[in-house]
Amino acid sequence: KYLCALFQICRLIQVEISFKLKGIALQTIHARELPDCYAFQNTITFNNRAHSGKIKVYFDSDTEIQECKDWRIFNSVLQKNTQYILVFDGFVILSCLASLILCTRSIVLAWRLQKRFVNFFLEKHKRRVCYADRLEFLNGWYVLVIISDVMTIIGSILKMEIKAKNLTSYDVCSILLGTSTLFVWVGVIRYLGYFQTYNVLILTMQASLPKVLRFCCCAGMIYLGYTFCGWIVLGPYHEK
Repeated sequence: KYLCALFQICRLIQVEISFKLKGIALQTIHARELPDCYAFQNTITFNNRAHSGKIKVYFDSDTEIQECKDWRIFNSVLQKNTQYILVFDGFVILSCLASLILCTRSIVLAWRLQKRFVNFFLEKHKRRVCYADRLEFLNGWYVLVIISDVMTIIGSILKMEIKAKNLTSYDVCSILLGTSTLFVWVGVIRYLGYFQTYNVLILTMQASLPKVLRFCCCAGMIYLGYTFCGWIVLGPYHEK
């Protein structure tokens, strides 16, 4: 009662405590990298809005990477390593940009040819070409390559900015580069089509894709039901 009267804890609704921390990550000599300096903006929140007898505590931390001030490096190999990585990233961006331009040019030419084909059928045979036949002019592999190139270019730029200590978007960079790598390896399947044995397998996969997607939709319903069941049954016993 004395504490309630003194600090009015009984009327406490929410308290936020904010503070900053600074740290440095020293890399090993074998890594040959400059150390990174970090600034952590931390916030601890005590939430008593429910007045249930248990105050919930939340912790939120925002990290900002910075260049270490007054840092002296006597070995020039460290700077050269960083420069080589940036040059390699620039080469990757230029390669993907050239691939993006060529694939986009091919799709534009295919679209023009499709329009000429539709006009020819309309003038000569008085018939309209169905939508499925029009899609035959669109090469799905080129679309996949374009998406992969765009994601690789953006991810490489973010990687260069992170390397230059200007950004800390690690999650976005990793998602872009990881997904683009997946698309690149999926695109390699296209070249297996030049072999007769593998081409039969690719054509089989292409023909069965709609049925496989329908099966995944049905199986996904069961999986979602299982997930929600576990969430509802086990959720109250774990804070996360």
